[in-house]
Amino acid sequence: MSATGVSCPLCAAPSAVFGSALALGRHPAQYRRCGACGYLFVERPYWLAEAYADSAIAALDSGIAHRNLWLADAVAGLLALRYPHAGRCLDHGGGSGLFVRLLRDRGYDFRWRDRYCDNLFARGFEAAEGERYDVVTCFEVVEHLEDPLATFRELAALAPVLVLSTELLPEPAPALDAWPYYAPDCGQHIGFFSRDALEGVARALGRRLASDGRMLHVIAADPPPDRLLRLLAKRRWARLAQRLRRRRPLTFTDAAALAQALAAKRRTDNA
Repeated sequence: MSATGVSCPLCAAPSAVFGSALALGRHPAQYRRCGACGYLFVERPYWLAEAYADSAIAALDSGIAHRNLWLADAVAGLLALRYPHAGRCLDHGGGSGLFVRLLRDRGYDFRWRDRYCDNLFARGFEAAEGERYDVVTCFEVVEHLEDPLATFRELAALAPVLVLSTELLPEPAPALDAWPYYAPDCGQHIGFFSRDALEGVARALGRRLASDGRMLHVIAADPPPDRLLRLLAKRRWARLAQRLRRRRPLTFTDAAALAQALAAKRRTDNA
């Protein structure tokens, strides 16, 4: 515990009260901010089970399909330009599997993992226990975590390159009613990263941070320059990058593999 009573979950420095709001429209939520790294977090979010009772994907998240399409372009462009030899990759917190399907359709061997969602679009391409990867992606996950550093350490042990999305906390930090990303009505967003906070995470992992300054971030020993991420955040540049090193889509080979697996299952069931 710090002198203020609550330490930062990322760097253990003292935090101070930032403000309060109603989570899910009825639960008093106190927000605190670290005086060292700038991480802003909810103290004791006891309502999380209720917030996730219906689905891990908030009903208010109307941008989920658009975001997956944008991230598919940006990540495929990043892999083409910076990590052209990437083999197997993992999408941690993969939700419905839409991102995995989109990247496989672009020729990248992505695998799906999410303990809270059903895999709808990438069935048959779930992650295997104990497997390592060239790249791990983690989109719209870390702002949901009570102990984000533990998840960052887990993912860093799986791959040398971590690509994530979370919206950076503006400076100065907006009031709780002035930034939609706080999203207290959904009750699921409980941690908000400044650039300094993400850089502190990267240092704790023995790596460095690159960021587009808003949403797209890479943690790696030798990350790409920030300006490349800013370009890839624009879809026309991301699509141009993909054309420079186009891969053969896995769409049809995936279909054949799934058909073989289904036929094998039927033979086993009928034996």
